[in-house]
Amino acid sequence: MLLNKNITKKSFLFVLLCFFAAGLILAQSATADLTKRFLQKADDQYSEMKYEDAFKTINAALKLSERDEVPGNVYLLATQIYTKLLEKMTKTKDYTLFNDVVMNLQTYPKINDEPQIQKFIRMIQQQQADIKDAARDAKNREMLQDISAKQQAQQQEMVENITASTQESNKKMLETFSDKMNESTESIVSKMSEQNTSLIQGVTDTMTTTLDTMDKRSSKTVWIIAIGAGIIFLVVFLLVFLAMKASARASAIQAEQLDSTLKLIAGMQQTNNQLLLGGVTDFNGMGLKSAGSSRWGVDALPAPEMNDDEKAELKQLVIDCEKLGSEIDAVTKRKNNSKNVSELVYKLAMQLGLNQNSSMIYFAAAMVYDAGFLSVPEEILEAESLTDEQRVQLRDHINHYEEYLGFVPRKYWQIFKEAALYHHENTDGSGYLGITGPDIPQIARLIHVAESYNSLISRRNYKQIMDKETAIQELESKPNLYDIDVVKVLDAIV
Repeated sequence: MLLNKNITKKSFLFVLLCFFAAGLILAQSATADLTKRFLQKADDQYSEMKYEDAFKTINAALKLSERDEVPGNVYLLATQIYTKLLEKMTKTKDYTLFNDVVMNLQTYPKINDEPQIQKFIRMIQQQQADIKDAARDAKNREMLQDISAKQQAQQQEMVENITASTQESNKKMLETFSDKMNESTESIVSKMSEQNTSLIQGVTDTMTTTLDTMDKRSSKTVWIIAIGAGIIFLVVFLLVFLAMKASARASAIQAEQLDSTLKLIAGMQQTNNQLLLGGVTDFNGMGLKSAGSSRWGVDALPAPEMNDDEKAELKQLVIDCEKLGSEIDAVTKRKNNSKNVSELVYKLAMQLGLNQNSSMIYFAAAMVYDAGFLSVPEEILEAESLTDEQRVQLRDHINHYEEYLGFVPRKYWQIFKEAALYHHENTDGSGYLGITGPDIPQIARLIHVAESYNSLISRRNYKQIMDKETAIQELESKPNLYDIDVVKVLDAIV
């Protein structure tokens, strides 16, 4: 009886084991069949160039297998689909599935090791970075336009207020002076008229008296009297003529006095305008700061309006600087360095209180401050390590700017010279030429900060990439190198 029970128990376990094995075989068969259907469907979608759908289908096939046991035919088709999908992304710029692709490549490193896939991954990452750069540049341009528009509006409003105030003041002065001149002229004419009337009245009375006595005297006496009357009349005529001439002379004197007064008022108006506008009236000098000036913002009031020739000259200068800056970036392998540094220098200059004209010249100079690099041999610029002699040759690039800046007008030459020659100077005197503190020109201090900041956040320094906050902290931690006032303003605008 006990034996029968043991046999029955073993039979039951054997049957149960058979059922389990059969289920496992069926499951594997079903999985293999489903994988085969997914492969067929993915292959059809791949042939029809529906790479997005093929990507989703092949992923389903991949998930049916263990990561370390994916059949070779699944890997092969997956590699082809992933490659075509990534290639399509580089052309259409549609990165909707890109993150999914990257995540799956991390799960299946065998697919990730395919060189073509790695190539397209790098291309898409570069495209995405370029799109971000373009968006940032567009935002910076919009910010520059807003700043320029606000500056122009403020300048226009200030000029209108000054003009209105000056015109009102001059109008009152002219009215007061005119009233006084009219009163003086009327007084002179009235007095002369009274004198002439009195004189004529006296002559008339004399002639009347003479005529009254003519009847009592002889004809001889009459002739004497007539001659005497003629002489008197002639004298009166001469007196009237002299009086009129004196009156004309007095009027001429008054006119000269009025003209002198008007010139004086015009001079006062010009002086007032210069004082109210900060005394910045010579565009050739433009109020630009030379070496040794540390007073930011002394020319914060509006710069004088440029004429058409000056505007055209400045526009051409910026175009020439942009062209040369692109050549410098190409030689030094620093993409957009000239544009990024010059835009930062412009913003810093405006925030520190420099006027629009000065800031624009600083903007142009900051695009070509490294022009001397064009004279450095290519092998030195591309070398990973330098000899002492090569380091000296590299540092000497600051002395070769004149070879490439011949297009710069002489009136701006000093600023471009200071930008090219002194942008490696540190506040403690440890720079290339040993200049210290406020002796370093303003433009050089601005470029030093802007260039270092751009270098810290640039992809070309991929081993030491910093975010904006960390880059600012790095600059602030080195007051022996950078103008801290400039760094603080940089922190406020980035």
